[in-house]
Amino acid sequence: MAGDEPMDFESLERLQLRQWTALSTAAKVDFFEEMIQLAYSSGALRPERLALRDEPDPPCGDPRDQP
Repeated sequence: MAGDEPMDFESLERLQLRQWTALSTAAKVDFFEEMIQLAYSSGALRPERLALRDEPDPPCGDPRDQP
């Protein structure tokens, strides 16, 4: 593929995967630590927010399920 030709989605996805696998383990750990810090500072990891995921969906016809 020439340098001036646009890349399709599959080629870009493959390139991104190769770049990710080429990173060192330390760089990957740093990346995940940054993502966890970002999630924590944005409030996404608050206990009450995490508990919302544990609530079962209301059954069909439940009055709480009204729009």
